[in-house]
Amino acid sequence: MEHRQSSKVLLHPSADTFHRATGFVFLFGQMFSIFPISGILCKTSHQLHFRWFSIRTIYYLVLTIFQIISFSLSIRRVVRTGKSFSAFASVFFYFVTLTGSFFIFRLARRWKSVIGRIEKIEKIFLYPPYRQVGWTMRWKVRLIAFILLFGAIIEHLFYFGAKFLNAKIQLERCNINIPMFEHYLRTERRHLYPTIPFTNIIATLFEWANISSTICWSYLDVLVTVFSVNMAYRFKQLSDRMKRVRFKTVPDTFWIEIRSHFTDLTNLLNYLDNELSNIIILSCGSNLYFICQQLFNSFSVTPEQLNAVYFWYSLIYIIIRALTMLFFAASINEAAKEPYQMLKSLPYTSWTCEIQRFSDQLISEVIGFSGKRFFYITRTLILALIGTIVTYELVLLDHVVEAPELIQKSCHITYIETIESNISTTSTT
Repeated sequence: MEHRQSSKVLLHPSADTFHRATGFVFLFGQMFSIFPISGILCKTSHQLHFRWFSIRTIYYLVLTIFQIISFSLSIRRVVRTGKSFSAFASVFFYFVTLTGSFFIFRLARRWKSVIGRIEKIEKIFLYPPYRQVGWTMRWKVRLIAFILLFGAIIEHLFYFGAKFLNAKIQLERCNINIPMFEHYLRTERRHLYPTIPFTNIIATLFEWANISSTICWSYLDVLVTVFSVNMAYRFKQLSDRMKRVRFKTVPDTFWIEIRSHFTDLTNLLNYLDNELSNIIILSCGSNLYFICQQLFNSFSVTPEQLNAVYFWYSLIYIIIRALTMLFFAASINEAAKEPYQMLKSLPYTSWTCEIQRFSDQLISEVIGFSGKRFFYITRTLILALIGTIVTYELVLLDHVVEAPELIQKSCHITYIETIESNISTTSTT
């Protein structure tokens, strides 16, 4: 029987562990109050700590208060002005990001125990007879996270550029003597400033909280993706070890150890699935909603170049981000099926009771991430979601499209009329 690494073995500083792979991913998130935990860049997970009375946690709680206020006032505006698809989108966005930040915060509180559970199994796969398969897991995690987060930043920069351009054009066309930053916020955050007095400090804090919410929305997909890359990589390492002995005669002790390691991985996957199920449901649901919303809006895209560039980039980015998350989550299921395909290729003379037990285990359960066991993320699910979106798009083609709202071509500005009305009332009194 091949030697199994003891759980007391210390990890080498360059070991390809999940803790070291995700350090910089979460460091970037902490700029936006996401994942308030210390020690994420340390070489060992023993230095991970969550503290309620720390700058990171206080920073998260302060921004959460601003996000709760924004969420509450967006509901208030929808109730007062009437329900519409576009107005409800703002409420749903704040609900998704606020709920998502809470789920991530709850995961951060348990992060040390989660990483400890992962490292307990990872130690098996960091030493021979297991070996690196393709790119290191660390580089895969960092590269994919960088692409998704960089895309989120570019998307938000396009948003700012388009909205500031709209504000500038409208101010020039209507000859309005108002600072552009204030005009931009009063038109884009209409749920806030009829109720909250406008000052540059308060406006900046609310805007930063809004940016943090947007990044948090992307982090829902990033989290599921990096966990999926890690688990799929470990299953591939186990399959790689089986491939190397495919045409050799091996004792039963080999299959006993393989089955034991496979069981360790599935137990770890079930544990992580329990920790991430809420995030998975929220991520899949929000992605489906916002893709459908953007497809609905695609029939009324404004002709201005920067607005059109922002809209189509935003739509393409959301689709790519959602498909990336689903693809890598489904890759766990595909990687876990590989051992069974290899067992089927073994000659009949090599078949033993241990191989039969391993085969029965492989076909008796669905292996992969799920949403509270309501659904499993597999390639079949991806096709089902794509079919749903295509069906929705075909239904939309039969409806009349409303004309786009060209804010920069209109001088009907609600908040200015409200201010003038209040001033007139006050002077009359």
